[in-house]
Amino acid sequence: MTSDYIKTQWPLTFRFHPESEGSLIGLPYPYAVPCKKGNFQELYYWDTYFTSLGLATDGHADMVRHNCNNFLYLVKKFGFIPNGSRTFYLNRSQPPFLGAMIELTYQLFPDDTAWLSGAIKVLEEEIRFWDTYRRDCSGLYHYGSHATESIHREFYDFVMAERFKGIYPKINATCHEIALETLAEAESGWDFTPRFERQCNRCAAVDLNSLLYYDFNLLSLTYEKLGDLDQSRFWRSRTEEQQLLIEKYLWDESRGGYFDYLLNEKRTSRIFSAASGYVLWSRAASPGRAKRLRQLILKQLELDFGIAACENNAFSPMTLQWDFPNAWPPLQLIMIKGMENYGFSDDAFRLTEKFISCVDLTYNTTGELWEKYNALDGSVQVIDEYEMPSMLGWTAGCYNYCLQKQRKDQPL
Repeated sequence: MTSDYIKTQWPLTFRFHPESEGSLIGLPYPYAVPCKKGNFQELYYWDTYFTSLGLATDGHADMVRHNCNNFLYLVKKFGFIPNGSRTFYLNRSQPPFLGAMIELTYQLFPDDTAWLSGAIKVLEEEIRFWDTYRRDCSGLYHYGSHATESIHREFYDFVMAERFKGIYPKINATCHEIALETLAEAESGWDFTPRFERQCNRCAAVDLNSLLYYDFNLLSLTYEKLGDLDQSRFWRSRTEEQQLLIEKYLWDESRGGYFDYLLNEKRTSRIFSAASGYVLWSRAASPGRAKRLRQLILKQLELDFGIAACENNAFSPMTLQWDFPNAWPPLQLIMIKGMENYGFSDDAFRLTEKFISCVDLTYNTTGELWEKYNALDGSVQVIDEYEMPSMLGWTAGCYNYCLQKQRKDQPL
């Protein structure tokens, strides 16, 4: 069974490197890497949250806490959490899941309020990074990087040769401008995708703004729990402000959904994506708009084996991996939890069953778990930009979460 396989594989993904070595950044606690062998042999940021959900269900609570404590260490050391624990990732972060990691860890260790009090102070420090370097004058947040000119050149050469295979849309842009945009997409975790219309560093991302809304709300609730009402009120104010910005800029009334917002062009993206599910996951949407968003998601993104990263569109001049019809495990989980949050239980259960059946289908034929799947047929015949690795921690984590939900929701 898939779940039995996952249980046996977790220990093969555990690493402990307290000393820096070459490009690898030393970390004070053991941690989980995405793959048991091959690529991705370091701690990654947003991957680790989804991995940790699965570790928690399989009895590895201590490893969840270690993962989170390593994140806290990185913020204290660098002022932010890099894409991964390598020096060449120090020019960018990834989707900020630190708040969700802190919440998950505290759920596993609910008596450690001293740890929680220290952890949320570090979360505030991470938010200062996003406030300082990734906040537009509108108040919205965008992905970006703080790479040097030499890194721009290196990254441009890399993506053109290795990821885009020399094919790039004919646009009036310099090497420097293309590097800025692609590095921003790398920070988004969606490297690469048509959803930003090749303007990621000038685009208010719906997932990023929802994640920060989630963090502000978490801080308000946590400070209230800890008895610091002044701080609770401060973060409540920021939560309300962030929600207003999401509703003002990211909601598209004519299409009935939340979209990325192109800051320079002052319009929403032409491309609807599964990132819209983050508004439901973070509970930032009003109930009425959540109902309309649900309809758009099910119409444009739901396929036989899950949620596609983007709608099937004619706007992109390239075929990219964070696009139709690829189904990425973290996006399935975000959508499932988002549907649950707004009472769309039938949708959440249906999507849960689709993801489980998709992973089981390919496990039964290949003996492995994979990074992404084809939402049309449940296979691993997917759009790739590199050789796809197996046993991704986030796939195992999302599978475990969904299996637990399926068992809970099944009628007796």
